[in-house]
Amino acid sequence: MAVITWLCDHFLSIIAVCIAFGFIIAIHELGHFIMARRVGIRCPRFAIGFGPRLFAFEFRGTEFSICLLPLGGYVMMLGEDPDSDDKQDEYNMVSAYVSEDMLPASRDDVAAAIAAKESELPEDAEEKKKFRSVLGHVRYLPDKVYQTMRQLEGNFNDASIPARMAVILGGVTMNFISALILFWIIGACYGLVDLSPKSMPIVMKVFDNSPAAAAGVAYGDEITAINGSPIVSGSAMIKAVGECPGVPTKVTLKRGGDLQDVEIVPNALIGSLVFHPSSTDKNLPKVVEISAFGDGGESKIKAGDVITAVNGNKVASVPALIEQFRELAQSESAKNPQPEKTAVTFSVQGKGEVKMDIPVGYLQPVGKIGIMPAQVTEFKFIKHTINEVQSVAEGSVAAKLGFQAGDEVHFVNGARVADIDSLNEVLLATKDSISAEHPLVFDIARGQEHVVIKSEEGLSDTIGMGLTLRPITMGLVITRSFTLIGRLIISPVIIIQQLVTKMLSPALVKASMSGPLGIMQMIFELSDQGLGKLLYITALINAAVGAFNVIPFPALDGARFCVLFFGWVRGREVDPRKEAMVHNIGLFILLGLVLLVTFMDVQRIFAGVPLTK
Repeated sequence: MAVITWLCDHFLSIIAVCIAFGFIIAIHELGHFIMARRVGIRCPRFAIGFGPRLFAFEFRGTEFSICLLPLGGYVMMLGEDPDSDDKQDEYNMVSAYVSEDMLPASRDDVAAAIAAKESELPEDAEEKKKFRSVLGHVRYLPDKVYQTMRQLEGNFNDASIPARMAVILGGVTMNFISALILFWIIGACYGLVDLSPKSMPIVMKVFDNSPAAAAGVAYGDEITAINGSPIVSGSAMIKAVGECPGVPTKVTLKRGGDLQDVEIVPNALIGSLVFHPSSTDKNLPKVVEISAFGDGGESKIKAGDVITAVNGNKVASVPALIEQFRELAQSESAKNPQPEKTAVTFSVQGKGEVKMDIPVGYLQPVGKIGIMPAQVTEFKFIKHTINEVQSVAEGSVAAKLGFQAGDEVHFVNGARVADIDSLNEVLLATKDSISAEHPLVFDIARGQEHVVIKSEEGLSDTIGMGLTLRPITMGLVITRSFTLIGRLIISPVIIIQQLVTKMLSPALVKASMSGPLGIMQMIFELSDQGLGKLLYITALINAAVGAFNVIPFPALDGARFCVLFFGWVRGREVDPRKEAMVHNIGLFILLGLVLLVTFMDVQRIFAGVPLTK
């Protein structure tokens, strides 16, 4: 009964998921289909989904069908599979109705000759279906004179390499074109979309051998309070834990509707070194691990090393080490307000003195319990301005502070800024609390640079500052749409580069991946938040599907295009059977990845972890 009630309550959302997911699949396959028919390749079938057919119809020589499971789709092109040549009798060929003796002939002449054979057909429904398929194919071939029967048959491998390359690119091209059109419609009706990453106080991952793992914290647990103080976001949770390095901390968890308190002693992260009070050698601080980020990997200090002194000052315990670095952070921050590095000398048992350059901002010990909070994406429409400075009034406060046209204001005192309203809101809220000790801090992107501007006086609004933000126009909507698709295309390269440079952790990338179920979850979550958000997530996923298929990995369109291009350049094609074998291997790898990601999607859904907000 509960299931039926849930289905009734979410019926429209389920329908929205089916329509959106079906559209994304259909639009990609439609791109392949249109280009294939454009160059004369025969397409006997076009299907959306897999499994039993719900309904089907024939149009222009192609059977179109909708199947039960909307998790994929395909367009069947004659001869695309090298092993399919032996099965072509299943469809009937043009040569079954006309002979090559009548060639050369125009498309219309061949179609008329085939149509004349209809009266000779036996009274067999299947035979008539095959006949209509052949006739429909010929009638809508490109209008030209055909010299050979192979040209008329429409075999994929008989088409020229440029024609096949165009067919391969047809899918991603249609993804991008349809996404652009949707982005423009949304921009004209609702404004630009701001995607704000937010973290939730829900445990997405528990790291092995961490304080959280030792305390029994599990995937999907929601942290509702720390030391009795309510927690409302993932960033608040990280901040609260960060203030308790090496100190027993009461963490309130919500698991399955029940609340429970656990005591956790956070690790102390200092620079790239991690310590825990229980990990000692005769009470002396022992390094538990080296953080994945920072200088630790390049230093001589390794996990298991014992620290006896810092800058010549002996440290007899982890609490003493923490206090030593707190004092050091305070003194260095007073001397170096900018995030410069400072040299720290560690006395390491058995190694002597080891020097490390640690950024001033990383001297302050930070508590870590070894969890990753769930990351969600918040969708917000911006209707009037964006966060880019269009102009700065001469002699104004903003000009004196150093603002320039083209600056993008992303954060003010840690609060994210997307438009003039959010900027004015932060300025008004902080106006009376700004001083020399607590300045107003603007985090700005200036080209490829990160610029920090500080004001020791409170500011009321952008007009008083002398700032004019860039208004939203249709031209801006169009250019931002192209920029977004460009970023999606190059995102795999950026992710790999950030993994290599340790700007991203593999655990975060893994936790952020979503498969077909994750895509459905995103659409489901936004389906009841208005048509604009539903259309936007559909357009975004549509563009992402196109970008994914551009990757030159076996079984994807990018790899198939590269193989054809390589054969075209060298003047000799790759053996189709060998190419198919490589693509099949790639397909199995991709299917394995989909199964892994789907398992993670199911785990997240049952744990109640959202993807959007």
